[in-house]
Amino acid sequence: MKRLFFIALSLLLFSGCAYKNEPLTLASYKSEYKGPLARDHKTIYLRSVKDLRVKKNVIGYIDQKGGDTIHFLSNENFAEKYTEGLGYALNLAGFNTDATKSEATFVVEVAIKDIELVYNDKNFDANLKGEIEIEVIVRKGDEMITQNFRQKGSKWMAPSFNSKDLEPFLYALFADSIDQIVTRLIRM
Repeated sequence: MKRLFFIALSLLLFSGCAYKNEPLTLASYKSEYKGPLARDHKTIYLRSVKDLRVKKNVIGYIDQKGGDTIHFLSNENFAEKYTEGLGYALNLAGFNTDATKSEATFVVEVAIKDIELVYNDKNFDANLKGEIEIEVIVRKGDEMITQNFRQKGSKWMAPSFNSKDLEPFLYALFADSIDQIVTRLIRM
């Protein structure tokens, strides 16, 4: 009986201390667009937003020497979140997003090419670095323009090995990249 009690206590102790990496969830885009406004009532048809990353559930890793690589995970549908956020920002900027493909001034396609967050606990100033790479194809009549956007950022973060702790940083990168795309569309 004592042996069974010891085994049960050991299992409880070890399972409570095991590393648990909860997947990150990203809040909906609610940032206020702060860039210039579209003054000439341009219309946009957002054709598609695609996530072209090979591993869609991995958003980064912990940079450590030796041992197993610890990945930051997310079960979020980033294409859906980006579609929602970009549509919201376009409306805030004064674009009409209710146009059909044939009557729109711009037809826009967006591809999320990479999301990478790297945590390095050996760096004391900015131990978390992130980058989002986005490709935007804009069709304006017969003209097709392809633009690439890289939103980079870094900050110091208290030591953590949990994906959930990265959410505010990733949200800021996404919001900044959306603002950058909308600003460029206004200047076209």
